[in-house]
Amino acid sequence: MKKMMLFGTVMLALTALTAIPSGYPGAQEVTVYSGNMQALNDLAAAEFQKAAGIKANIVRVPSGVAMKRMRAEKDNPQGDVIWGVSKVALMANADLLAPYKSKFSDLIDPLFRDPEHRWTGTNLQVPILMYNKKLVKEGEAPRKWSDLLDPKWKNKVAYSNPANSSFSFTVFTMMLHAFGNNEAAWKKMEAFLANVQVVEQSAMVPSNVEKGEFAVGVALEYMAARYVASGANVGMVYPEDGTAAQAEGAGIIKGGKNPKSAEQFVDFCNDKSFREKVIKEMFRRPARKDLDFSQIVPMPPLSQIKTMPGFVDTDYLADREKILTRIKDILLRIK
Repeated sequence: MKKMMLFGTVMLALTALTAIPSGYPGAQEVTVYSGNMQALNDLAAAEFQKAAGIKANIVRVPSGVAMKRMRAEKDNPQGDVIWGVSKVALMANADLLAPYKSKFSDLIDPLFRDPEHRWTGTNLQVPILMYNKKLVKEGEAPRKWSDLLDPKWKNKVAYSNPANSSFSFTVFTMMLHAFGNNEAAWKKMEAFLANVQVVEQSAMVPSNVEKGEFAVGVALEYMAARYVASGANVGMVYPEDGTAAQAEGAGIIKGGKNPKSAEQFVDFCNDKSFREKVIKEMFRRPARKDLDFSQIVPMPPLSQIKTMPGFVDTDYLADREKILTRIKDILLRIK
């Protein structure tokens, strides 16, 4: 009888050991909130499983929505990592992130990582102009951001909602900066808003332009470059008045249930073999400064792209909600 009781006790202990819940040492999974396209999420999940033996549950969600979700869950976080959102969004929500110095941190320019290691840059987003070649001749395509104020583009320009897209917010503040960041500049930005049609997600812009639903789009470099490389009837323009290189990054959600797996995933995001695969398959410009992709994708080195003089995206961070409210009020009045 005692032997039977001892056997039962041992079996219960073994059962408990094999049923360790997520978040305890030995847990082999991580939940990632991602603003990336599903194709990249799928690639990352598969490659991370192979590299680390850890299952990545990657939840695709727009960056603005992801941050609202994290804040709503802060007392009981359901995610472990935030990935694929802008530097601006990460800085604005840094209180939700746990410090961790990635092993690849020193390969990232200090401009593209948090000095307190709450997030690290993974790739760089460059805003560009994209146009449909069937609707716009190459010589007539807009060459500058200021060209988008011309009434001839009214309702012909696709622009993603800056409340949902940090990239679109950066474009808006970059143009506001170029025009002087004063009331006269806001008048010009009203003319810009009058010409655009707002779509809800940045991924919709290149698709809409390629289909001919819009003649021109304010797009992300990598999205447009993929269409160009595939032979689609579209062109892309690096604006002559300058653009920006905005970091997207990854950070560990404070209080998440799988902190060790989260650290491994953040490191993996900048792993050399993974980044090279992402460049080749997804055209995503890496934040790592030691990777040469000039022979892989049709995108120039960052050093050859003119940046907007004097523009610093984080200068507008404190006034983000105020700017978004004013944009919304203008759209309600003029549309």
